[in-house]
Amino acid sequence: MRTLNIGILAHVDAGKTSLTERLLFDHGAVDRLGAVDTGDTVTDDGGIERRRGITVRSAVAAFTVGDTRVNLIDTPGHSDFVAEVERALEVLDGAVLLLSAVEGVQARTRVLMRTLRRLRLPTLVFVNKIDRTGARTDALLDDVRRLLTPHVAPLTGVTGAGTKGALVVRRPPDGGTAEALAEVDPGILAALVDGPEPTAGQVAAALAARTADGSFHPLFHGSALGGQGVAELVEGLVA
Repeated sequence: MRTLNIGILAHVDAGKTSLTERLLFDHGAVDRLGAVDTGDTVTDDGGIERRRGITVRSAVAAFTVGDTRVNLIDTPGHSDFVAEVERALEVLDGAVLLLSAVEGVQARTRVLMRTLRRLRLPTLVFVNKIDRTGARTDALLDDVRRLLTPHVAPLTGVTGAGTKGALVVRRPPDGGTAEALAEVDPGILAALVDGPEPTAGQVAAALAARTADGSFHPLFHGSALGGQGVAELVEGLVA
Protein backbone atom coordinates (compact mmCIF):
# COMPACT_ATOMS: atom_id res chain seq x y z
CA MET A 1 0.00 0.00 0.00
CA ARG A 2 1.36 3.41 -0.90
CA THR A 3 1.10 6.38 1.44
CA LEU A 4 0.44 10.01 0.55
CA ASN A 5 0.97 12.84 3.04
CA ILE A 6 -1.41 15.58 1.93
CA GLY A 7 -1.67 19.02 3.50
CA ILE A 8 -4.87 21.06 3.49
CA LEU A 9 -4.02 24.75 3.47
CA ALA A 10 -6.18 27.86 3.37
CA HIS A 11 -6.95 31.27 4.76
CA VAL A 12 -8.72 30.96 8.10
CA ASP A 13 -12.42 29.99 7.89
CA ALA A 14 -12.26 28.71 4.30
CA GLY A 15 -13.36 25.27 5.49
CA LYS A 16 -10.17 23.21 6.00
CA THR A 17 -11.37 21.31 9.03
CA SER A 18 -14.80 20.73 7.49
CA LEU A 19 -13.13 19.27 4.39
CA THR A 20 -11.01 16.99 6.56
CA GLU A 21 -14.12 15.76 8.38
CA ARG A 22 -15.91 15.14 5.08
CA LEU A 23 -13.00 13.14 3.65
CA LEU A 24 -12.75 11.00 6.77
CA PHE A 25 -16.50 10.40 6.91
CA ASP A 26 -16.92 9.59 3.22
CA HIS A 27 -14.17 6.97 3.42
CA GLY A 28 -15.27 5.31 6.65
CA ALA A 29 -12.54 6.64 8.92
CA VAL A 30 -15.14 8.21 11.25
CA ASP A 31 -18.78 7.27 11.73
CA ARG A 32 -20.15 10.80 12.03
CA LEU A 33 -19.35 14.26 10.73
CA GLY A 34 -17.85 16.55 13.33
CA ALA A 35 -18.54 20.28 13.18
CA VAL A 36 -16.31 23.24 13.96
CA ASP A 37 -19.18 25.07 15.65
CA THR A 38 -19.75 22.25 18.13
CA GLY A 39 -16.05 21.59 18.72
CA ASP A 40 -16.16 17.86 18.03
CA THR A 41 -13.95 17.56 14.95
CA VAL A 42 -11.12 15.04 14.72
CA THR A 43 -8.33 17.55 14.16
CA ASP A 44 -9.45 20.45 16.36
CA ASP A 45 -9.30 18.51 19.62
CA GLY A 46 -7.38 20.98 21.80
CA GLY A 47 -8.89 23.52 24.14
CA ILE A 48 -7.77 26.53 22.13
CA GLU A 49 -9.11 25.00 18.92
CA ARG A 50 -12.47 24.28 20.49
CA ARG A 51 -12.81 27.77 21.93
CA ARG A 52 -11.67 29.69 18.86
CA GLY A 53 -12.93 27.38 16.12
CA ILE A 54 -9.57 27.34 14.32
CA THR A 55 -6.75 24.84 13.91
CA VAL A 56 -3.64 25.84 15.87
CA ARG A 57 -1.44 22.75 15.51
CA SER A 58 -0.83 20.64 12.44
CA ALA A 59 -3.09 17.65 13.06
CA VAL A 60 -2.94 14.30 11.27
CA ALA A 61 -5.81 12.02 10.33
CA ALA A 62 -5.95 9.24 7.74
CA PHE A 63 -8.27 7.44 5.36
CA THR A 64 -7.83 4.76 2.70
CA VAL A 65 -8.80 4.80 -0.97
CA GLY A 66 -8.16 1.53 -2.76
CA ASP A 67 -4.48 0.73 -2.23
CA THR A 68 -3.61 4.26 -1.07
CA ARG A 69 -3.47 5.49 2.52
CA VAL A 70 -3.91 9.26 2.66
CA ASN A 71 -2.55 11.03 5.73
CA LEU A 72 -4.26 14.40 6.00
CA ILE A 73 -2.29 17.17 7.63
CA ASP A 74 -4.82 19.86 8.59
CA THR A 75 -2.61 22.92 8.99
CA PRO A 76 -3.40 26.18 10.80
CA GLY A 77 -4.95 28.84 8.59
CA HIS A 78 -4.39 31.74 10.97
CA SER A 79 -1.29 33.84 10.29
CA ASP A 80 -0.30 33.64 13.97
CA PHE A 81 0.73 30.02 13.44
CA VAL A 82 2.90 30.26 10.32
CA ALA A 83 5.72 28.21 11.89
CA GLU A 84 3.42 25.20 12.20
CA VAL A 85 2.55 25.44 8.51
CA GLU A 86 6.19 25.71 7.44
CA ARG A 87 7.08 22.58 9.42
CA ALA A 88 4.17 20.65 7.95
CA LEU A 89 5.17 21.49 4.37
CA GLU A 90 8.50 19.73 4.84
CA VAL A 91 6.85 16.30 5.05
CA LEU A 92 4.14 16.66 2.42
CA ASP A 93 3.83 14.75 -0.84
CA GLY A 94 1.21 17.20 -2.04
CA ALA A 95 -1.28 19.83 -0.97
CA VAL A 96 -4.84 20.99 -1.40
CA LEU A 97 -5.15 24.78 -1.42
CA LEU A 98 -8.66 25.61 -0.29
CA LEU A 99 -10.56 28.75 -1.30
CA SER A 100 -14.02 29.90 -0.33
CA ALA A 101 -16.28 30.53 -3.33
CA VAL A 102 -17.76 33.43 -1.36
CA GLU A 103 -14.69 35.21 0.06
CA GLY A 104 -12.42 34.22 -2.83
CA VAL A 105 -8.66 34.78 -2.89
CA GLN A 106 -7.53 36.25 0.44
CA ALA A 107 -4.23 37.53 1.75
CA ARG A 108 -3.19 34.26 3.37
CA THR A 109 -4.15 32.33 0.23
CA ARG A 110 -1.64 34.34 -1.79
CA VAL A 111 1.15 33.75 0.72
CA LEU A 112 0.46 30.03 0.76
CA MET A 113 0.42 29.69 -3.02
CA ARG A 114 3.70 31.57 -3.34
CA THR A 115 5.26 29.17 -0.84
CA LEU A 116 3.82 26.08 -2.53
CA ARG A 117 5.06 27.18 -5.94
CA ARG A 118 8.49 28.01 -4.56
CA LEU A 119 8.72 24.50 -3.13
CA ARG A 120 7.29 22.99 -6.36
CA LEU A 121 4.93 20.98 -4.20
CA PRO A 122 2.15 19.25 -6.20
CA THR A 123 -0.96 21.27 -5.39
CA LEU A 124 -4.64 20.92 -6.24
CA VAL A 125 -6.98 23.89 -5.79
CA PHE A 126 -10.39 23.25 -4.22
CA VAL A 127 -13.08 25.95 -4.36
CA ASN A 128 -15.27 25.29 -1.33
CA LYS A 129 -18.72 26.58 -0.30
CA ILE A 130 -20.25 26.54 -3.79
CA ASP A 131 -23.67 26.16 -2.15
CA ARG A 132 -23.38 29.34 -0.08
CA THR A 133 -25.19 32.56 -0.99
CA GLY A 134 -22.80 34.79 -2.92
CA ALA A 135 -20.66 31.94 -4.26
CA ARG A 136 -18.76 32.77 -7.46
CA THR A 137 -17.14 30.33 -9.86
CA ASP A 138 -16.18 31.86 -13.22
CA ALA A 139 -15.17 35.20 -11.69
CA LEU A 140 -13.21 33.39 -8.99
CA LEU A 141 -11.32 31.38 -11.61
CA ASP A 142 -10.29 34.68 -13.18
CA ASP A 143 -9.11 35.88 -9.77
CA VAL A 144 -7.11 32.69 -9.22
CA ARG A 145 -5.34 33.14 -12.55
CA ARG A 146 -4.68 36.81 -11.86
CA LEU A 147 -3.75 36.70 -8.18
CA LEU A 148 -2.37 33.19 -7.56
CA THR A 149 -1.13 31.55 -10.76
CA PRO A 150 -2.07 31.44 -14.46
CA HIS A 151 -1.06 27.78 -14.52
CA VAL A 152 -4.42 26.35 -13.51
CA ALA A 153 -7.33 24.63 -15.24
CA PRO A 154 -10.74 23.59 -13.89
CA LEU A 155 -11.54 19.87 -14.01
CA THR A 156 -15.05 20.46 -12.66
CA GLY A 157 -17.77 23.05 -13.17
CA VAL A 158 -20.80 24.09 -11.15
CA THR A 159 -24.50 24.44 -11.88
CA GLY A 160 -26.65 26.43 -9.48
CA ALA A 161 -23.74 28.09 -7.69
CA GLY A 162 -24.82 30.04 -4.64
CA THR A 163 -27.85 27.83 -3.94
CA LYS A 164 -28.44 24.77 -1.78
CA GLY A 165 -29.00 22.82 -4.99
CA ALA A 166 -25.52 23.54 -6.36
CA LEU A 167 -24.13 20.58 -8.29
CA VAL A 168 -20.64 19.70 -9.50
CA VAL A 169 -20.15 18.51 -13.07
CA ARG A 170 -16.97 16.94 -14.42
CA ARG A 171 -14.98 18.79 -17.07
CA PRO A 172 -12.53 16.46 -18.82
CA PRO A 173 -9.29 18.10 -20.01
CA ASP A 174 -10.04 19.97 -23.24
CA GLY A 175 -8.58 22.55 -25.61
CA GLY A 176 -8.57 25.18 -22.89
CA THR A 177 -6.64 22.84 -20.63
CA ALA A 178 -4.13 22.22 -23.42
CA GLU A 179 -3.63 25.94 -23.99
CA ALA A 180 -2.99 26.50 -20.29
CA LEU A 181 -0.62 23.53 -20.15
CA ALA A 182 1.32 24.81 -23.15
CA GLU A 183 2.83 27.50 -20.92
CA VAL A 184 4.62 24.86 -18.83
CA ASP A 185 4.78 21.77 -21.07
CA PRO A 186 7.02 21.93 -24.19
CA GLY A 187 5.40 18.87 -25.76
CA ILE A 188 1.91 20.34 -25.64
CA LEU A 189 3.23 23.68 -26.88
CA ALA A 190 4.92 22.02 -29.85
CA ALA A 191 1.77 20.10 -30.71
CA LEU A 192 -0.36 23.23 -30.62
CA VAL A 193 2.09 25.26 -32.70
CA ASP A 194 3.26 22.67 -35.22
CA GLY A 195 0.44 20.11 -35.15
CA PRO A 196 -1.13 17.73 -35.06
CA GLU A 197 -3.27 18.90 -32.15
CA PRO A 198 -2.60 16.95 -28.95
CA THR A 199 -4.91 14.04 -28.29
CA ALA A 200 -7.00 13.76 -25.14
CA GLY A 201 -4.55 11.13 -23.89
CA GLN A 202 -1.57 13.41 -24.46
CA VAL A 203 -3.27 16.29 -22.64
CA ALA A 204 -4.17 14.01 -19.72
CA ALA A 205 -0.60 12.69 -19.52
CA ALA A 206 0.86 16.20 -19.60
CA LEU A 207 -1.62 17.32 -16.94
CA ALA A 208 -0.53 14.47 -14.66
CA ALA A 209 3.17 15.15 -15.24
CA ARG A 210 3.00 18.90 -14.73
CA THR A 211 0.81 18.50 -11.65
CA ALA A 212 3.33 16.04 -10.22
CA ASP A 213 6.23 18.46 -10.69
CA GLY A 214 4.31 21.34 -9.12
CA SER A 215 4.18 23.56 -12.19
CA PHE A 216 0.45 23.21 -12.90
CA HIS A 217 -2.65 23.07 -10.72
CA PRO A 218 -5.95 21.30 -11.44
CA LEU A 219 -8.90 23.11 -9.88
CA PHE A 220 -11.97 21.44 -8.38
CA HIS A 221 -15.23 22.78 -6.94
CA GLY A 222 -17.40 21.52 -4.12
CA SER A 223 -18.87 21.85 -0.67
CA ALA A 224 -17.23 20.26 2.34
CA LEU A 225 -20.46 20.47 4.31
CA GLY A 226 -22.74 19.18 1.56
CA GLY A 227 -20.27 16.71 0.09
CA GLN A 228 -20.54 17.88 -3.52
CA GLY A 229 -17.32 17.59 -5.51
CA VAL A 230 -15.34 15.79 -2.82
CA ALA A 231 -15.22 12.51 -4.75
CA GLU A 232 -13.74 14.31 -7.75
CA LEU A 233 -11.12 15.94 -5.53
CA VAL A 234 -10.13 12.55 -4.09
CA GLU A 235 -9.76 11.11 -7.57
CA GLY A 236 -7.37 13.94 -8.35
CA LEU A 237 -5.40 13.28 -5.18
CA VAL A 238 -4.83 9.57 -5.72
CA ALA A 239 -4.50 9.57 -9.52
